[in-house]
Amino acid sequence: MKTLVLVSAISLVCSQAFGFSFSEAVKKIESHEAVLSISELGMALNEKGAVDGSWGDPMLKLAAKNFPKDSLKDNETPMTGIELGISQKIALTTKYGNKRNAYESLGQAKLHEAQDKKRSLLVALWKTVVQQKRLGEEIQIYKENLQWVSKILKVSKKLYSNGKISQQALLEIQIRKSEVEAGISNKEFELKESQARLGYLLDLEGTLDLDSVPWGIGSARSKEKLDIKELSLKSRLKASEHMLTAAKQSYIPDMTFSLGYTKRSNIDNRGDFLSAAVVFPLPVSGKKYAGHSKAVHERAAAESGLRNYRRKRNSEEKVFEHKISRIQSELNILNKRTIKFAENSRKVTSKSYGYGRSSYVELLLSELKLQSLLLKRSKLSSELIKYKIEMKYLIGEKLYE
Repeated sequence: MKTLVLVSAISLVCSQAFGFSFSEAVKKIESHEAVLSISELGMALNEKGAVDGSWGDPMLKLAAKNFPKDSLKDNETPMTGIELGISQKIALTTKYGNKRNAYESLGQAKLHEAQDKKRSLLVALWKTVVQQKRLGEEIQIYKENLQWVSKILKVSKKLYSNGKISQQALLEIQIRKSEVEAGISNKEFELKESQARLGYLLDLEGTLDLDSVPWGIGSARSKEKLDIKELSLKSRLKASEHMLTAAKQSYIPDMTFSLGYTKRSNIDNRGDFLSAAVVFPLPVSGKKYAGHSKAVHERAAAESGLRNYRRKRNSEEKVFEHKISRIQSELNILNKRTIKFAENSRKVTSKSYGYGRSSYVELLLSELKLQSLLLKRSKLSSELIKYKIEMKYLIGEKLYE
């Protein structure tokens, strides 16, 4: 028993220490409250279709008819009796079926919105993960730079003791070391803030294991594309078409048919009475005409919205392609030439400074230049991944295998 408890405790500590994987984070997003709430609205719209698509309940009528006001007896007049009646509204068109279909299409549009919300949350997860990767790289850049500055500071103290540099030069390098240390501290706090933002998305304890992230998915192009936003707009257009058909059919009024049976005292030997009635509303008000006009405008708006979305999507896809190409080109130049030149420049300046032939200003400038370029490369690499993920989201490609 003690062994079992110990193993459980060790497992708990290990899970808290190593955190969770990217696939676990994706599963959490699938059950996110924001996704579930939209799904529930979709189901509610389906049920509303069942309500508005119904003819309504039959009406039962029980009436006391023609009782004398003075005696209230049922055997003084031949018209006195108790009537039992039933009536039902009957549609002469498929108007209510079209209304039901319209709300079902709206419900389907909401369910598509729920799927799109899940994808947008997954994009937010990717952006946070990419930010954490960038911050980790920046922290490493600062730490490596701190090691270099610490070595230079030792050299500077020797040069200062030999009278080869001024106290101002020594102070400037010490200040630079403090700036690098502050940079590390700031980036570490930014990383903690980024991890805290994952709380809304995932509601998981611990930290995300960056090694579990499928970084290559941004570069992999998928043959399967499913634009959820377009499907949602198509469903809304379909709903507006059903509503327009129902509005046209509303010009034909519903019929209310009723049957009645009146129980009498039979003082005239005519027995009980039967009755039947058919009721039609007169379509003289502007309600039906306004409803039809409203449905026409709503369908036109849905068509325009779908066309506008497709045009905007195609335009944004081209913009992303240009952005990705620009960053790839800039990264290629940075990796092949610029950073190598800056590394050689700092190395040469460091040696020259050690011999007293370069000033501390030249030394710090070469160090700052290299650090700036390394940070720029990290930033561009992060932007490249984000743009690729955003473009996959835009055109409906998978965001996670």
